[in-house]
Amino acid sequence: MRPLQALTLRAAVRDGALPSLQRLPRRPAWAARCALARALADRGAQPIPRFHWTRVAKVTSSPSRTSGADALARELLAGASIEIPARELGDAVAFARRRQVFIPWTPNLDARAIAAATSRAGALGLMPVPHVVARRLGSESAARELLGELRRGGAESVLLVGGDLRESAGPYRSSFEVLRAGLLQDCGFAQAGVCGYPEGHPRIPESALREDLDLKLGYARSHGLRLFVVSQFCFDGAAIGRWAADLRARGVDVPLRIGVAGPTTVARLLKLGVQCGIGNSLRALKGRVGSLTRLAATHDPTKLIRGIAVARLAQPSLDPFALHLFAFGGMTPTAQWLSRSTEEPANMASG
Repeated sequence: MRPLQALTLRAAVRDGALPSLQRLPRRPAWAARCALARALADRGAQPIPRFHWTRVAKVTSSPSRTSGADALARELLAGASIEIPARELGDAVAFARRRQVFIPWTPNLDARAIAAATSRAGALGLMPVPHVVARRLGSESAARELLGELRRGGAESVLLVGGDLRESAGPYRSSFEVLRAGLLQDCGFAQAGVCGYPEGHPRIPESALREDLDLKLGYARSHGLRLFVVSQFCFDGAAIGRWAADLRARGVDVPLRIGVAGPTTVARLLKLGVQCGIGNSLRALKGRVGSLTRLAATHDPTKLIRGIAVARLAQPSLDPFALHLFAFGGMTPTAQWLSRSTEEPANMASG
């Protein structure tokens, strides 16, 4: 029963038209209306005016709030960082010169290759942010050598990642162990990124994730290192807003970069979501697909990004707050979509 109907029934009891609500059996809304009308007629009571039964209109955003969300979404996209594989750096030149370009240290790249990719990105005029995977560092000397190469190649920051290897190649099992070794500062880095998980991690308890982030932040504050958090991609704007708000409530005031999957096929997103351990929002995406015929359709993140903008408008305390696009569908399609989204105001409203 809707709240307005319940209030009407209670008013009828209060006025003596009905002795008790408990005498009316639980029925659908239309049946409840009929039962109440018959009861009132039997008692000779005046019928309740029709407007009491009118469905309350859904509250919608005002035009000013809608335009504000669209404008903020375009602003977030204009300042978004992009994550692309090393082989696609050339495709980013014409579009991402003023953006941070994150370069994942994928299994097919060794340390020399990730260093070379970083140098190439710097030479192309990009702002490279290479991943440094703790469990792939064979030794302290190898870690120092790699970080030195990355810095000389134009990287001003790196993203520290623990890695999914079962066994570490060297002395570092986690990104925090690399951080507290002081290697970043020794190699000339003043800032670094760490990972965040809006939907948790499939193999790490939430309490451990919180403790790990607190340790990293505490070390960075005491050693003059600036940190930022880059989140795993997620398909649930509300979950992202709750996660970011929780961080701010805990006193985490470092910049947040919210991971969003760029345009790609739904089938590829489902595969990546399983690999990355995305939880509830992946199930929601599966539900929206509906049929196998839609697996080949292209996922458009416009609606999600607008939802993130709405969450940010409602909570200004989330700042500093930015987007991080995963170019899963390739740099060229991502760049084309991003160009349309930042330059055409109507595009965001249509998402």
